[in-house]
Amino acid sequence: MSINLGKEICRRRREQKLTQEDLAELSDLSVNFISRLERTKNQNISIQKLDSIARALNTTTPDIIMNAYRFKEVKVENHHDNTPVFIKKVLNELRKMSPEKAERVCKSFIVLAKEINKE
Repeated sequence: MSINLGKEICRRRREQKLTQEDLAELSDLSVNFISRLERTKNQNISIQKLDSIARALNTTTPDIIMNAYRFKEVKVENHHDNTPVFIKKVLNELRKMSPEKAERVCKSFIVLAKEINKE
């Protein structure tokens, strides 16, 4: 059995209709890194980077690793996420903030959204 993390990451990324640029932004990694990871079999990736990718793909690191060991592609049922890309990007930015700051931004956003919905 061989492992190909890049192939599994690419499969999941495409399943969620994300570009490499989207995944790079959501995981705070470079597009070059994501591209190289997906297209090469010689993969050297830290657990921290793999965790970032897994979170961006709404799954877990062990799940990616387990599926990467499989001989044929496996359809993962429990991790479908139809959240639009820009909502994922906003959530990613909120995760980077302190909880207090993120809460203030969310409260402001709710006020703004309610105001827009009145129109």
